[in-house]
Amino acid sequence: MAGSGVVTVYGNGAITETAAKQSPFSVKVGLAQMLRGGVIMDVVTPEQARVAEEAGACAVMALERVPADIRAQGGVARMSDPQLIKEIKSAVTIPVMAKARIGHFVEAQILEAIGIDYVDESEVLTPADDANHINKHNFRIPFVCGCRNLGEALRRIREGAAMIRTKGEAGTGNIIEAVRHVRSVMGDIRVLRNMDDDEVFAFAKQIQAPYDLVLADVSCGLGEAMVGINLNDEKVERYANRSE
Repeated sequence: MAGSGVVTVYGNGAITETAAKQSPFSVKVGLAQMLRGGVIMDVVTPEQARVAEEAGACAVMALERVPADIRAQGGVARMSDPQLIKEIKSAVTIPVMAKARIGHFVEAQILEAIGIDYVDESEVLTPADDANHINKHNFRIPFVCGCRNLGEALRRIREGAAMIRTKGEAGTGNIIEAVRHVRSVMGDIRVLRNMDDDEVFAFAKQIQAPYDLVLADVSCGLGEAMVGINLNDEKVERYANRSE
């Protein structure tokens, strides 16, 4: 894709060129672990990116304009200009993230082709598909997705998200929604860990999450940063096999 300058779209239900170069999910989760405990700064110029790096940011989010402002003005918030992203990447040594619209796999392909480090499938941008998210297993780079509760977090992980963040209320500065979402996710995890196997079935249906991931959460936990679950882990396989 990068060599020919052509972005390959879906063929036969899969991204043809990208699918042949998939990265193991454990590698993506390992890359996401690098951001734990750090600050990701929104930047709109290479100069801001350099300031963020000097101030200790673990990564920067490349934006043209604040998406919440674009939507408030009635515009369509899209992926940032690839040229701006390249300039920001050249200006710093820390990872650079960029946002793609929910369900817009072509934007994600473009970001992967220009060498972005992480893709944020963001609800802040104008959604391209309000019913379906991107199949993130078809990409080499790790994806970050937002969630409001445990069920949403596990559904995004099943789709291939390597890191989960809370959504909050973008553009307002009001953190109450973010706090509510964190409380919801962590509260459900604590409740889930005290359930027996019979209750886990009903709970998985209640939160509309894949049963194997719910069971993996019981056995291994999602961790403080909600960075995902490696389904190849022996403990996860042992518990998942009990459902077959």
